[in-house]
Amino acid sequence: MQGGVPEARVVDGLLVMPRGVPVVWLPRDGKVVAKIPARKGNRRWLHKTVRIRSPRLVDDRWLLPRNCLVRLVTAAIDRYGFIAVCRDMSMLSRCNRACLEATGFECDCSCLGAHHGTDSAGWFERAGDAMVTDLGESKRTVIVYGAKTDDAAPAIYRGELRGQLYRPDPVGRRGWPLASRFTCACCMSMRARVWDHCHTHGCVRAPLCNTCNTRHWGGWTPERGRAVPSSNFDTSYYAWCPRYDDEQATPCSA
Repeated sequence: MQGGVPEARVVDGLLVMPRGVPVVWLPRDGKVVAKIPARKGNRRWLHKTVRIRSPRLVDDRWLLPRNCLVRLVTAAIDRYGFIAVCRDMSMLSRCNRACLEATGFECDCSCLGAHHGTDSAGWFERAGDAMVTDLGESKRTVIVYGAKTDDAAPAIYRGELRGQLYRPDPVGRRGWPLASRFTCACCMSMRARVWDHCHTHGCVRAPLCNTCNTRHWGGWTPERGRAVPSSNFDTSYYAWCPRYDDEQATPCSA
């Protein structure tokens, strides 16, 4: 990785990413194809968090509806820190107003994805240069996306989203501040990047930096290129879940 951004490579038209980074492919026609790091609970995450009614797993890839793409990108960034979006476009396509005013990824034009997602309600942005591969009658572009950043001095999180249900869609996040407006509620030393939420109860907890967010992801091992949990990290931010102290409720997720 360079500056914390995962390095993407295209080899013989195929995208190669570091382990632990999800990849989404948007073909010219048909369903979205997603390769998500294997983990127990992926189907539940796609159904409950990304709000996909019937995610379908074929071998190691998920076939998903095209209208889920913006939600998938937003939720994946909150879960993994980054996501690579690979899309195929016609060589004869041209930019139009729909592209220049795009709020997602649903257009097919000659800008090679440069303008797609640039007005995605401010929740994600390009984290690297676009890569382009010539496929004859079409071109394949690859762009790595990360959380939208805020250059202002970070503030201490005071529970601004306490009680809010986690939502990955622009309408559901209307009025939310960027996570990067705050200092990470776990290490209290780095700028936050993503919004953590309790997977058990579906509530927003606190803004975290990518390192803290991934260290507390259960099941990660050094063999898979991921950091192990550390007792040096403060997990008191779990208490921002409204049901954290509810003895009758199922315990909050890690």
